[in-house]
Amino acid sequence: MLALFLILFSVPGELPEDVSSAPEVQASQFSIFESVDRDEYILGAGDVLQVVVEGGISEVMMVSGLGSITTSQVSGDGKIQVSGVGQLSVTGLTINQAEQALRALTRRYYSHVEVGLSLLQPRTVRVWITGMVAHPGRYTLYAINRVSDLVSAAGGMSSYSSRTGWMITDEGDSVYVDLHFDPLTGKPVCDPFVDGGAGVVFELLISPVYVVRPGIRNYNDAYAVPEVETWDAVPGETVEDLMYRIGGISGNIDLARSVLITSRGTSPVWVKNQGFSLTPVEAGDTLRLVVEGNDIYVAGAVHQRGIISYTPGATARVYVERAGGKVYNANIGGTTVTRNGVVLASGDEALETEVLPGDVIEVPYNWVAQHAQEIGILATVVGITSVIINLSR
Repeated sequence: MLALFLILFSVPGELPEDVSSAPEVQASQFSIFESVDRDEYILGAGDVLQVVVEGGISEVMMVSGLGSITTSQVSGDGKIQVSGVGQLSVTGLTINQAEQALRALTRRYYSHVEVGLSLLQPRTVRVWITGMVAHPGRYTLYAINRVSDLVSAAGGMSSYSSRTGWMITDEGDSVYVDLHFDPLTGKPVCDPFVDGGAGVVFELLISPVYVVRPGIRNYNDAYAVPEVETWDAVPGETVEDLMYRIGGISGNIDLARSVLITSRGTSPVWVKNQGFSLTPVEAGDTLRLVVEGNDIYVAGAVHQRGIISYTPGATARVYVERAGGKVYNANIGGTTVTRNGVVLASGDEALETEVLPGDVIEVPYNWVAQHAQEIGILATVVGITSVIINLSR
């Protein structure tokens, strides 16, 4: 018990130097990039830049070593070397700022020449992530990757993680992170580029809203999503607002059967002739989204537990038979049919209930079978006690 307590509540005071349980992710795993924002991406040591001279090369330029296309890597002290032009410090500049500085330098020697600068290969950076993620530790990514990519590399958010956090740079600056989805763009609200040497922290969610949507497997094929998620509660938010903020809902969600569960009761997500419910969502509420499907789940004391294809009009008794029938120690009279997490019927009524896609049929074991081990132990104890009593007489 003490060991469990220590595991649950031990929080490192500093970022760890090495995490053996979370192997370092190499930047090569992120080989597909988004378009670079030339006014947002900050250049640094290790970036590979391409210089293009527009309008052709003169003989003088060729003699000086300036070619039509030149590749240069930003050095450790933040400079690039362009043959025929010289050195230029670019660390801390955006791509557009560096291009303007290069043009100004080039015109000192070639007054009518236009040059362009582009990012050919982003640098790799090492960043830390800690807090409420699946695998905290150090990861190697490209500088063009964002915090959401780092979260993906770390196995995704843990069940009770806030979607807001901070990136602490090597210089000690704090950069805000907000991975809730913007309803206008469909992208995270604030998802900065990762910074070399930085540490990203996501803390425990204090005021959660619970979202239950079974059947969801991943976000953009990035990382697994638990069936029960927690999201930050936003004061004054409605069900529709929440759905946009969690990234929208898939086309297989049955809104008519989905509900919002609050301390005040349960209300439907979708109201006929009105649309989305206007009920405000508060901390502690649960949004239960029902996923449409063509399967019935049969569990418990049957020969073949698992998923069975839906047949319109079939009763629970039919599905029990299709699951191989009950086993010898089943309590068929205790059968239940559960729909959307609520027991719909039990006993003989359950067996004659017409089930719908997504329903769960459970046939329990009888009490003796369930507690066979306990009964055996009890019988042994009683037997030993009886022997002791007889010997003591």
